[in-house]
Amino acid sequence: MAARATSGGSPTVRRLVYTGAFAAVTIMGTWYGAGLKTQQEAKTERKKIVEASAEQKIALLEQRRAQLVTQKIPLDKKLASLRERMGKRKEADGEDQGK
Repeated sequence: MAARATSGGSPTVRRLVYTGAFAAVTIMGTWYGAGLKTQQEAKTERKKIVEASAEQKIALLEQRRAQLVTQKIPLDKKLASLRERMGKRKEADGEDQGK
């Protein structure tokens, strides 16, 4: 029994510790690699913009503007809907207080 107590614990516990450690290393490696890839893509994009001619820069800006306008349309609709609901709620609250 004394030999087993000094061996470092049961094999099941050791297996769980190793599994957890390997999983943590894998997750951190994936996270770090994704960060490196994102940094590399950003650096490439900045380099492309710096090296672009005036016409190319204008074209890139127009493309980005089109993307932003496309994103803005649904947000404007949601905002209008929210304002409409808030107005209705205010009217309902005003009517309740008047009674």
